[in-house]
Amino acid sequence: MLTIGQLARCHGLSTKTLRHYDSIGLFRPALTGRDNGYRYYLPAQVAELGRIVMLRELGLPLDEIAKLLPADEAALRRALREHAARLRDEIEARRERIARIERRLDQTEWSQTMIQTPDIVALPAFRVVGLAWSPQDEGDIPAMWQRFLEREHEIADARPGSSYGLCQPLPDGGWRYLAALQTAPDAPVPDGMAAVDVPAQRYARFRHVGPVSGLPATFQAIHGSWLPAAGLAAVEGIEFEYMDARFLAPDHPDSLTELYIPIR
Repeated sequence: MLTIGQLARCHGLSTKTLRHYDSIGLFRPALTGRDNGYRYYLPAQVAELGRIVMLRELGLPLDEIAKLLPADEAALRRALREHAARLRDEIEARRERIARIERRLDQTEWSQTMIQTPDIVALPAFRVVGLAWSPQDEGDIPAMWQRFLEREHEIADARPGSSYGLCQPLPDGGWRYLAALQTAPDAPVPDGMAAVDVPAQRYARFRHVGPVSGLPATFQAIHGSWLPAAGLAAVEGIEFEYMDARFLAPDHPDSLTELYIPIR
């Protein structure tokens, strides 16, 4: 028989860990002394504990390890493949989080050192046709843009060389986003698409240079500081992004997107 200290040393564990495993029913001693409460283990339990340690080092939670201990090799391999898939998803999520942190750091420095003064423009009414997306829909705006690019050829009488990303307020207080092209007023609307008539309006026009992933920070700067600094106030209405030949690619650092904010 092995004492708890001897078994703990075999795997570089503390006796506290083995006591915890006993308390949760994961790994019990073969014998516990009636008088002194000492725990004793069989030589065969060295390998059993080794399996627990191996699974723990691979990052599996203790409750899942408990289910796997009596499992056969096929079940163990299946569980490890599933765990590896979860780890890959976590790694990808962490990489994206790091990328967002780095973008945020860059945007914070940029917004602190640069203040844009907008151009004031008055635009006549116009119509756009495109695909709509709402926050309750599946997917996200980039995925919707991809679907739109695959179907934009269906839009008749479209103005060439430019596209719009509209944020349209809805009567219930919500909003929807359209990836769209400007069309003639009487242009037909393809199945699954929507038409929006944008009224004549006065706008503050800003410029966003860089990847589209930085647009939220630019909109925050516009509404939080740039408009107030210019003595302007936004009014409820359709905000939109305008892209033409100067928009090089969604991730291109030199892409230009014009942002139109309705004002009084």
